[in-house]
Amino acid sequence: RTPASAPKPPTAAEISVADIGTDPVDIAVAKVNGENPMEGILELRTLAEETPPNLDAVMWLGRFSVQSGQLDKARERFDQVIDAQPDRVEAYWERAMLDMEEGYLEDAVQGFDLCISADEMYVNGRFFKARCLEAMGKADQALTEYKSYLPLSPDTAVTKSVEGIIERLESDLSGSGI
Repeated sequence: RTPASAPKPPTAAEISVADIGTDPVDIAVAKVNGENPMEGILELRTLAEETPPNLDAVMWLGRFSVQSGQLDKARERFDQVIDAQPDRVEAYWERAMLDMEEGYLEDAVQGFDLCISADEMYVNGRFFKARCLEAMGKADQALTEYKSYLPLSPDTAVTKSVEGIIERLESDLSGSGI
């Protein structure tokens, strides 16, 4: 769910017990991916409930909530991080992706805008914003976003796909739809 262009947090699968060091969040995430996932979740919850809460643990609980389909709980976790640390762009990104997934497209657009303006590494926010705008029936705005994303696209396959979307939208907007 993190944009390909943004610095990526390690995934649970990438954190092995041998590589985790002493960070309690990393240890808990490794356990979630190991033989006893619930032990890791309980450790993350404990860290998240500390005063002050460990916001890395809260973020991971949000991500794991998305994976398990507990979307309301995920939203609560991401909002908790945003409330505690308003400059933490990854929490806005995760919430915008969740908004998009749940069909809250206007909220998703606002979230992607915030990510893009806060951190240039979130260039894929332009792509997802364009998808939301297109789904909202705002083809002209979507076209603008796709065009702004095109020079930033991470690889040629994505570039080709976005070029196809742009051609389709231009055709639709000019009235000569397929």
